[in-house]
Amino acid sequence: MQTVKTDELRYADSKTIASEAVKILLEKKGLDVRMFDVREKSSVTDFYVNATGRSSTQVGALADDVVFLLGNRGREALRVEGRLGNAWLLVDYGDVIVNVFDKPSRDFYDLDKHLPVGSEVDISDLLREVDEKFDLTRK
Repeated sequence: MQTVKTDELRYADSKTIASEAVKILLEKKGLDVRMFDVREKSSVTDFYVNATGRSSTQVGALADDVVFLLGNRGREALRVEGRLGNAWLLVDYGDVIVNVFDKPSRDFYDLDKHLPVGSEVDISDLLREVDEKFDLTRK
């Protein structure tokens, strides 16, 4: 975990911030991580990143890790909503919104289905990057 603060993401574009959030969630074992590009279809934000935690404790930890690790690289969250109960935490970066749900909340709200058709981004390259980072056989 990076503890030295940098400014590398301070002026990064929204796709970079969303991609970095995806990698953090994957590294921390978030489930069903998805990224949606809504730049052409929404005035609210550019990207949504959605993930599921195995428990309310993991939901809180995943959101905290995103806030901490992006913050250490120069991108501070504008706000975090939903701390009470840790069933659904929303981390707002303005141009990127990260949603971390527990399974019952993800199923109930079904936010992925309410996002524009065709907006889901293929994150297989990010998944491969995370897998390679932890591939001990390559070292």
